[in-house]
Amino acid sequence: MEKKSTIYIDLITRYFSGEATPEEISELEAWVKADPANAATFSEYHKTWKIIENDRIESSTNLDDEWKTFIRKLDSKSENVPSTRFSFQRNQSQILYYSLRIAAIFVLILISVFFLFRNFTSPAEQRLTAGNEILEHTLPDGTVVTLNAGTTLTYPSTFNGPFRSVTLQGEAWFEVAHDKTKPFIITAGKARIRVVGTSFSVNTKTLDGTKEVILSSGIVRVYYENKPEEMALLFPGDKAEWMDDGGDIMKTSNEDVNFLAWKTKHVVLNNTTLHEAVVLLTKVYHTSIRLSDEKLGNCRITATFDRQSLESVLNVLKATLDLQVRNTRAGIEISGHGCNPGQ
Repeated sequence: MEKKSTIYIDLITRYFSGEATPEEISELEAWVKADPANAATFSEYHKTWKIIENDRIESSTNLDDEWKTFIRKLDSKSENVPSTRFSFQRNQSQILYYSLRIAAIFVLILISVFFLFRNFTSPAEQRLTAGNEILEHTLPDGTVVTLNAGTTLTYPSTFNGPFRSVTLQGEAWFEVAHDKTKPFIITAGKARIRVVGTSFSVNTKTLDGTKEVILSSGIVRVYYENKPEEMALLFPGDKAEWMDDGGDIMKTSNEDVNFLAWKTKHVVLNNTTLHEAVVLLTKVYHTSIRLSDEKLGNCRITATFDRQSLESVLNVLKATLDLQVRNTRAGIEISGHGCNPGQ
């Protein structure tokens, strides 16, 4: 992508310098019409070129005027000077003239490089992706973000402008550095999450396809990009859910005590079905766990685990529900008949 953009930037340069062939002009025209972003690039380059050309013309004109003035003064002072001396001075003046011209050209090249670099290098965009494990990272403003496995966060290398804007795909925990002059905004699909200094969880990939925000501290505003006036205002303990179809943003109280278990490894099972426990443990430990018989999913368990290994958790399940656990190529399989499926 970057290589292709460079090719067209070179072509734009040739076009404005009058060196492009008719075929290249046709190709450039098709490229500009193909994408509004391309048209914007062409327009920005045009502005830059005009600035450079104006500087060049102005510099050249001023230099020529100064040179003519200098020669007139030199001629007026040299009427009584021997010709050999005047010839020497004239040669020195010519050397100075050409030196100044070379210096002017060099300055123009530097100006050109500056404007091209400013306008045509993409803003330094950072992409943070968590692999099979959670990943913690501090953003340029001091915000600490923890990404769940498989999550991607895109953000600029520096937060310029009036907002601190990032884009999230997946699940993450944010501890946003407080800065009331520059709100922190997360793009999550078609929705926007706006905060100042807050801690909260965001998940754009829930099992049922909804997206959600669960707030722990501070205040959060959730709204669609095209309907900012219809925002949901969240306070600690609140939860917002929405779909990218533009429907209502639903605000409720968060009842899920395990919403952050993937980060804290603190798991609470309170008369929880084995099916729900397996779904939760799969997410927390990033391991495929399945039941050999769906009826086992009706078994219920009450237990609390705090940063314990998956092996320790499975041993508790085995002992409590009289289950068998074995490793297979597909992951961990739980089997047995240690509870009454009808209960």
